[in-house]
Amino acid sequence: MDERNRHIAYKVVAVMYFLTIIAIYGIILYRQFVLGQEISEFEDIAIIMTINSLFLISAMLYFGAIQIRRLKIKSILLIYVVFVVLGSIFTYAKYNIFQSPGLSFQQLFDKLIIIMTIIGLTMGFWVLLSILAKKRLDKEIE
Repeated sequence: MDERNRHIAYKVVAVMYFLTIIAIYGIILYRQFVLGQEISEFEDIAIIMTINSLFLISAMLYFGAIQIRRLKIKSILLIYVVFVVLGSIFTYAKYNIFQSPGLSFQQLFDKLIIIMTIIGLTMGFWVLLSILAKKRLDKEIE
């Protein structure tokens, strides 16, 4: 295949991959909210999709599919805070709206510590990958 055909094939594969991810997330939401299935019935699919999404973003950062710009601390902190807020809202809704016993304030605070730690580690890993990708691209340019 020449470069033009390879580029078209990559675009088709990327579109189909994203459609597959969206479809699987749609199935998870349908099973949880429409069919009323317990989370334990499809937890394996949710875990695989979460890990898949994290690796996808990591690979896109490292191989240059996501544009690498100068990393600004304010931007990284803002993204971190937004992810923590979204994760907290999702966790609150998951345990206090969609499940009957709900969480106490102490349990919710414990979940918040877990959310902050996981998001912090993930963001740190992504920052490290983007730095390594920038070095890799600089070497390729030289």
